[in-house]
Amino acid sequence: MINLPPIYPLTDSRRVESLSEQVRAFGEAGFPLVQFRGKPLDAKAQYDELRIALRQSFDNGGWPLICVNDRADLAVLAAREGLAPWGLHLGQLDLPASEARKLPGLEHIHIGTSTHTEPEWSCVDAACDHGGIGPFRATATKTDHETPVGLEGLRKGCASLRAKGIAPIAIGGIGREDFDDVFVAGAVCVAVISELDRTDPVDLAWAAQVARWRARPPFRRGQGLALVGSSGSGKSTLAASLGPRLGLPVLDLDALIEERTGRSIPDIFNGQGEVAFRRLEVEVLCSILDKPSVMALGGGAWASPEIRDALTAAGFAMFWIAETPGVCWSRIAADPARPLAKERDGYFRRHRIRVHDWCGLPMVLPMGRSAEEITEKLVAASGAVPE
Repeated sequence: MINLPPIYPLTDSRRVESLSEQVRAFGEAGFPLVQFRGKPLDAKAQYDELRIALRQSFDNGGWPLICVNDRADLAVLAAREGLAPWGLHLGQLDLPASEARKLPGLEHIHIGTSTHTEPEWSCVDAACDHGGIGPFRATATKTDHETPVGLEGLRKGCASLRAKGIAPIAIGGIGREDFDDVFVAGAVCVAVISELDRTDPVDLAWAAQVARWRARPPFRRGQGLALVGSSGSGKSTLAASLGPRLGLPVLDLDALIEERTGRSIPDIFNGQGEVAFRRLEVEVLCSILDKPSVMALGGGAWASPEIRDALTAAGFAMFWIAETPGVCWSRIAADPARPLAKERDGYFRRHRIRVHDWCGLPMVLPMGRSAEEITEKLVAASGAVPE
């Protein structure tokens, strides 16, 4: 089952801001995934805004990822321009997901659907990897909605989709006060529109994340943790905070490589090249997996199949520290010791490539919180306090 962020904002054409401005603002606020919903604008107006949003995301290291609502035609047009979206969301009356998958440029994107009744969530197209269940309750943003499913319907729908390996998303009229209930019911993600206008989006995303951690602890006591993500995302800082609280040693893979080689990371990059450095990463990592630890990996480490396989075999829980690329770059640029500190364009290009691997992992959204606050909520949710 794919991993999704705890909260999934949708654009709304009723807002003063344009659709592309909304996507950009959500991304800057820390949301890694946004659904581009353009109803009731006409096709041209929607595509004009979608192109802008996808181009801005492309230039910003692939952040935020964008899922197009309903309009397979617009997704195809975008793909022709080299701007294929992360995903496509299709309703019950839209093109079947298995047919959309055959369209040029959409062969590898994520496809989701909406389900409203037991027959629908029992027969989801196999081409889908995520699906909405709802509406949870009546909503003013969609006047033609189906009968609300309520909490019991959500439980049944989540169980049905999970059994098929499809990530369930709670949709329709959900407020902050519902987060605990919907995550306990089995949702992995909550889609929101109106609630974004009633409260601070950053606080809303943080509340959803903490509620999901409470409902489904992200790791078990004594388990090793590997933190991956962009350079400058705060992996080392969070590892240093988590380790003592969990009673586990703290390891930084880059620091260990420097210690064992007697050379700095930039020196290895400049003298031996990135391929040699990646070999060192695998060698050093495999030598330290004999016991659990809290480990921070370098920005490009997760691209290595050997590293992914080794961590999985060792039983480590793995998390993507999903910090915005803009924040990460501001930290990297201030530190000349980092290999990519002088290559802004190169950094955003690499981020755009790597984000599609990272987003497949369970994620931690910093949302402006300190490492200590993130640690407190993670440890409390997991009950992982050492004796």
